[in-house]
Amino acid sequence: MIATPFPRSTLLHVARSMPAAPQILAQLGKLLVGMEASLDDISGLLKRDPALTARIIRIANSVAYNTGSPFASIEDALARVGFVEVYRLSGFAAIDKMVGTALVRYGVSGAQLRENSLLTALVMEALAGPAGCDPRAAYTAGLLRSIGKIALERLTRDRAYAAEITAEGPLAEWELAFVGLTNCEAAAVILEEWRFEQTTTFAIRDHYAPTGPEPLAYLLNLAAGAAERGGHGLPGEFGYWLHSAEKFAGAGVTVDALEEATHTALERFGPVRAALG
Repeated sequence: MIATPFPRSTLLHVARSMPAAPQILAQLGKLLVGMEASLDDISGLLKRDPALTARIIRIANSVAYNTGSPFASIEDALARVGFVEVYRLSGFAAIDKMVGTALVRYGVSGAQLRENSLLTALVMEALAGPAGCDPRAAYTAGLLRSIGKIALERLTRDRAYAAEITAEGPLAEWELAFVGLTNCEAAAVILEEWRFEQTTTFAIRDHYAPTGPEPLAYLLNLAAGAAERGGHGLPGEFGYWLHSAEKFAGAGVTVDALEEATHTALERFGPVRAALG
């Protein structure tokens, strides 16, 4: 049985009430295309969210990124770590801000969701080169793939029936029965509202069962599976990550490339997780 889905307007209302950090990340990505943005352009954008700026500076001052004198301002961080690295730091800070509490319906803590997002993003970034994809788009898709779960958790807080999902899943079936749409569909609506690139939006929408010619959804499926096998999976999703020749062909990578990317991501994961606190 499929529940009656929430109206799109209700989902968008929830999206508009969420922290602005991911929307700033979308705008930052567009600013960095072609690398023509100035330090003032980028710092001005980030300063629209003082809490996000403070998080970026805190992460930049961690031992994972800074062994010299502390960064005193966002301009200082930009000048010393570079624009590309600041985009990565902004992504870490954005997801840190978004995932503050447990998702009770999904049976995961804020830390679990944050760590899954982080590790998936790092695998995606490492896989982007072998796949011939834009590293920023790959990283962003990994980082934000569970944004729909956060929205659906908020939408269903007042529902008095149906408890948490179980690890057996499958998650999408539970979501359809409970709220009438999947977290992947909800994420696509939200990311479109926030004006993320279509490649990122569609990759997240389709990554449970990727089809078609675009590699990013296949890549995200493999990366999320790597996070699961690395000990940072989420309940109800295991069955979506089974390997197949079609997935590797669609992503344009080999099994060896995935293993190497996973190894690289896990090496980076520990220091970055520590930086997020």
